[in-house]
Amino acid sequence: MKLISGILIAVCFFYGNIQAQSVDTGNVTRDRKTISLGPAGQDAVSCDLRMERPFQIDVSRDGKERQFPFVYKFGKNIFVSYSEHPDKVLASPTDALMISRNNGKTWKKKIENKDFYITSMVKKSGILYAIVYFTYPVSKKEEKMIYWTSKDMGDNWEKHEGQVIGPDSLAFGTHRGIWGSMLFHRGMTVTKDGAIEGVMYGHIGKEKKYTTVLVRSTDNCATWNIVSVIAAGVPSDAFQKAEGYCEPTLIKVRDGSLLCVMRIGSYLPLFQSRSLDEGKTWSTPVALPGLSQVAAQSVCPELLLLKNGVLALTYGRPYDRLAFSKDGSGYEWDCSSISYPDETTGYSGIVESSPGEILQVSDQGRTGAKQMAIWGRFIKVMLRPARAVQ
Repeated sequence: MKLISGILIAVCFFYGNIQAQSVDTGNVTRDRKTISLGPAGQDAVSCDLRMERPFQIDVSRDGKERQFPFVYKFGKNIFVSYSEHPDKVLASPTDALMISRNNGKTWKKKIENKDFYITSMVKKSGILYAIVYFTYPVSKKEEKMIYWTSKDMGDNWEKHEGQVIGPDSLAFGTHRGIWGSMLFHRGMTVTKDGAIEGVMYGHIGKEKKYTTVLVRSTDNCATWNIVSVIAAGVPSDAFQKAEGYCEPTLIKVRDGSLLCVMRIGSYLPLFQSRSLDEGKTWSTPVALPGLSQVAAQSVCPELLLLKNGVLALTYGRPYDRLAFSKDGSGYEWDCSSISYPDETTGYSGIVESSPGEILQVSDQGRTGAKQMAIWGRFIKVMLRPARAVQ
């Protein structure tokens, strides 16, 4: 995961009833205790949420990291993948996956493997396909990627190697030492024609900043081709020090368009781009409409379209945050709230555990902390969708 520089910035303003949050140990108690944590920015509108207390999914007792989680759900099976290696580039690091078989109530199965930092997972024809974050360099036109498959809903996994093919017009850029120039991220889906499609980010072409691209595989993850460039460079002169468009999340939203939300830098606002033609072309990225820069910062967003049509977004740093778009498509973000005010990397993920209720997963602490943990919390979303966009 991207290197974290410096100590998390302290925020001087607190809103609502922000209290230090202890993370409960053991299985989920579901005692329905709720906590009000207030809006995420000085001029943000607080969301109508009912938050249960966070609980531990895995805690570090072996000196290894517990950070940067991703979460996936298939039926009552929920998977949380996360990093157990330090926040640096390593060859074939060992990382972990926790599995709940009862919709997040208990977490009894843990799997650890090398090359196992999974940042996307899809189910196709009864098989799980889990895609690893990093790539390995091969040439200016090819990078090796890793994916895993499971035919028994995650009890056993088989490792595979695939390839990412660059377009003729764009060569892969600077490698991250051992890792390749491009990284897989959130938002893989199975399309109507059976392809697997999602996003990557990294260095490609002559652009020195991060670039986010749409990628597609028609052979079950063995080969990936870059379909289009979603965003490259920085939004404006005001963000010249930004890292570029990275850590993307992609989803088909309520009006049928594709929406991609991206990081541009730590403690900087998120930006979004939209495609109205199934990913062939993309709009110029804009800051999240309706949210202030403070309310919309700063890393690793994930989009989730709830069953009732409300669009949810999790992100963080400082803290963990949630935002919601009642139009279901991100044309307007109506509210934003802090969901975890303690020390965290700000990386989080969400799934809909039951209609109108989400499970948010994040981490406690950061590299070097005395006790690091992966935690979850159930949150009831009381918002109702707005009239569909015409």
